[in-house]
Amino acid sequence: MKNAYQTTVLGKRKASRLDEPLVLHLKSSPIPAQSSNPGHADSDSSSPVASSSKATPILVNGTLVPKTKKCYHCTFEGCEKAYSKPSRLEEHERSHTGVRPFVCTTCGKSYLRETHLHAHSRSHLPESARPFTCERPGCEKRFWTAQHLQVHYSWHDGAKPYQCSEADCHEAFAKHHQLRAHVCEKHAPPGTKPYRCEHDGCTKSFDTNQHLRAHQKTHDGKRYTCVHANCLPKDDLEPRYFPTWSALQSHIRTDHPPTCPHPSCNGRTFSNPGNLRVHLKLHQQREAEMEIDEYLDSGDDSEQPAKKRRRGGEHGRDWKCEVAECGKDFKSRKALNTHVNVTHLGKRDFVCQHSDCGSAFGYKHLLQRHLAKVHSTGSGQDAPEEESAAEEVQVHGETTSDIDAITGYAYLKRAEVRLKEAKALRCPFPELRELVVGDVQDTIAASNSAPRSCDYVFSRAYDLRRHLSAAHDIVVEKERVDLWVRKQKKAVRPADSLDVSPDAS
Repeated sequence: MKNAYQTTVLGKRKASRLDEPLVLHLKSSPIPAQSSNPGHADSDSSSPVASSSKATPILVNGTLVPKTKKCYHCTFEGCEKAYSKPSRLEEHERSHTGVRPFVCTTCGKSYLRETHLHAHSRSHLPESARPFTCERPGCEKRFWTAQHLQVHYSWHDGAKPYQCSEADCHEAFAKHHQLRAHVCEKHAPPGTKPYRCEHDGCTKSFDTNQHLRAHQKTHDGKRYTCVHANCLPKDDLEPRYFPTWSALQSHIRTDHPPTCPHPSCNGRTFSNPGNLRVHLKLHQQREAEMEIDEYLDSGDDSEQPAKKRRRGGEHGRDWKCEVAECGKDFKSRKALNTHVNVTHLGKRDFVCQHSDCGSAFGYKHLLQRHLAKVHSTGSGQDAPEEESAAEEVQVHGETTSDIDAITGYAYLKRAEVRLKEAKALRCPFPELRELVVGDVQDTIAASNSAPRSCDYVFSRAYDLRRHLSAAHDIVVEKERVDLWVRKQKKAVRPADSLDVSPDAS
């Protein structure tokens, strides 16, 4: 008899045994057929090929996985996500790579998925464009989806789906943020914010979920790594990791400080790359001056006049005057602009204040020279600062001169006054046994048989830490410095009247 199936719709291929031929099973409504044996017709309608059997395992990322529809697994390390379509897997992988190809043409925001972009684009439409409207009396709110409308109806009905999970607490709330506020107020220490970090040993909390997610990244000990040649992994050793960007920068400043490559500096280091760049310019300027000296010493008898050495050197004069037949160059844009305004535009902004004079000058030092030569009365009142008598300043009632400020004697006198008034503390160097750890104190004593005491005074523990690092090349932990400062201020005078504050950093 003919097959009772008609080829209309293509269905799924059923699993078959290996010794049976592959048969494509076509699904359709059976055509009634006349048969003298009904049981035979029933058995014929269920072909052995269509009989159920165990699903053959499939290969997923190199592993046999039995009976699963999600055969597209994420290949990123530590991610166990799986999807049933390649397109879904591609969307998920963007969360690892950070690619956001769908960009809003109105505001420029980008998204991982096209559906997210469509949902965002609705925010630029008026509220009247929302298709779902609340039909409750007195409520005219509109929504984009039926799901949001149903949630709104639940709010009208007084539904409170957010239950407090704390023991012996039966409070429930209609909004999730209300539950978070309740937990912070009733079941958390005072001052706790709605979004709390759940990492072991961490008690921090934040106002927004975004701040919480940013904080949670700091618990990843392998977030940053040093790429310096000395820190690269060797002999199958792991690289050096740091949890925060500031920790990495502190490591670079301490272990890999900017170093001058010039042989004459013998590996001189600097606190930041900017200082190194300024220092390298000095080397370049010296090299340029040496070339000028060699040119002058060469004994060239040409008719051209000898080139004079200019103040500030020849290196770095990148700003050149563009006025025809001028040819002057300068080290900064400001100096170039001043030259153009005074020399080529004739500006004279420095005017003599004497009513019977009216002279004007392009530079301040020319005005000061004019006042000293023309309007000087002999008393020195109109003389410029560099030609007047040494200026005297008052330091806590005592008079000191500029020479005292230059030699540091004025600083010592101010320091003595502050120490007597218990408004400051003195640097403890070289006795640092209470601050340093290990053999640092012995190293200090060994480096110099009689180390000189330090005259530096400070009013904050932060200043002491900076001073020890810059002046004595000693790095001390913040907690140790704070503890030492508290101990010293208690020894000087009562804690309620001491003016020395702990580390403000």
